[in-house]
Amino acid sequence: MSAVNKKSLFYAIALAVVAFYLVMTAFYRWGDGTPPQITLVEPFTHAGPTTPLILHVEDTGTGLQEVTVRLVQNLESYTLAQEQFSAQSPLSIGGGAQDTFDLNILPFGDDTIPKRRGQVSLVITARDNSWRGFFEGNWARIEQNVAVKFTPPRLEVLSSPLPVSQGGAGIVVYRVSDDGRRYGVRIGETFFPGYPNPDRAFSAFSLFAFPHDDPASTPVILVADDGLGNHAEQRLDVTVLPRQWRSRTITISDRFIEQTIRPIIAQTPELEDLDDPLRNFLQINNVLRKRTADRLTALATSSQPEFQWNGAFIQLSNSQVEAAFADHREYRYGENVVDTQYHLGFDLAVTKHYPVEAANDGTVVMAEYFGIYGNTIVIDHGYGLQSLYAHLSSFAAEKGEVVSKGQIIGRSGMTGLAAGDHLHFSLLLQGVQINPVEWWDPRWVQSRITDPLDDPLRKNDAGRMRGPQTPAPPNRMGPPPPP
Repeated sequence: MSAVNKKSLFYAIALAVVAFYLVMTAFYRWGDGTPPQITLVEPFTHAGPTTPLILHVEDTGTGLQEVTVRLVQNLESYTLAQEQFSAQSPLSIGGGAQDTFDLNILPFGDDTIPKRRGQVSLVITARDNSWRGFFEGNWARIEQNVAVKFTPPRLEVLSSPLPVSQGGAGIVVYRVSDDGRRYGVRIGETFFPGYPNPDRAFSAFSLFAFPHDDPASTPVILVADDGLGNHAEQRLDVTVLPRQWRSRTITISDRFIEQTIRPIIAQTPELEDLDDPLRNFLQINNVLRKRTADRLTALATSSQPEFQWNGAFIQLSNSQVEAAFADHREYRYGENVVDTQYHLGFDLAVTKHYPVEAANDGTVVMAEYFGIYGNTIVIDHGYGLQSLYAHLSSFAAEKGEVVSKGQIIGRSGMTGLAAGDHLHFSLLLQGVQINPVEWWDPRWVQSRITDPLDDPLRKNDAGRMRGPQTPAPPNRMGPPPPP
């Protein structure tokens, strides 16, 4: 074959390849008939100041050409996003195109969007790079109505709390409008949720605890949120009685650490032996103490929304108080004070391995070895109220068991951070430690909890009246420790 014929053949082949490529490109461009996919990642049917608009747009064919997001209200249009993507080469087949677009914004957090209550239309459009529709491409469109709201829930106090002590508890009964999704009492950084009042129509209540270490001047605030970012709050007119807590000095020795700390480390896989008595003690008294407190707070979130308890709580029978609520302890090692902590509960002692009674009706939600508390049982009494029984030598109840007031659930011991055989008893409300003395007093329970709720009491399946005011055995504790 001559050189001229070879050259002609080469040009013919090259022209055929180009023609084939152009035909394939046109086929690809014209053939893409699938519009972009628009997905609202989060529902956006009701909105307020903090409601996010989260959407995802995708086109895996010819890629995205443009996306527009608008709000329309009263014939006025507000553009939230408008994106034009770099044009894809007319001769390219896939590649180089923008396949996805994501948006995560707070539309009504922008002051440029008028805060007008009512219906708003959300309009989302997207176009791809297809040559369909005489080079217009494939269009996708979503339009939906959105109910917007910028007014907070309404609150009305029905029963103001009586005076509350530091470390003590109280109750407030109130009304909250139907749009209230989360409501309750806030004290400092602590939130106590509210619940519908089962004994009084159209009302709610919150049991709350005033933390023992918050200043008495800390406001007690009733709050409600509609879940859309509209927030209401009302300061409660409640008198907070300050308390002075006792101080104690506890001397720790290497022998004490060897007897108490090493067994705790051995029972707690997440801890390691630091091979230093003082460091081991501080690891337990600080780090592990904080972890157990956090777990108790988390445990309270699963508390049942019902009154399982029945009247006043009972103190361990025949017991003597060895340490009271909120005793401030200084721990001395050698010549130095190495740590300080509050003792949040009562240490009650009788005799070795004394039978421990449930302080009230409820459901066992923990029965296990539990850090500084050793063998521990926690009973849920409903609405975030729980009792804790620590340092047990043995268990007589298991997790999930429903127990009655006075039922034997274990025996006293010295497991965990205990120097001698006794029961450590705590009461907690939403994980906040509270003073048990109040709850051991039938008159206090009646006047401070039951009366404000304005019972008719419920009956359980057996027909027995249940609730917070059933008479209880007298308080065996005797006079409380001096302030």
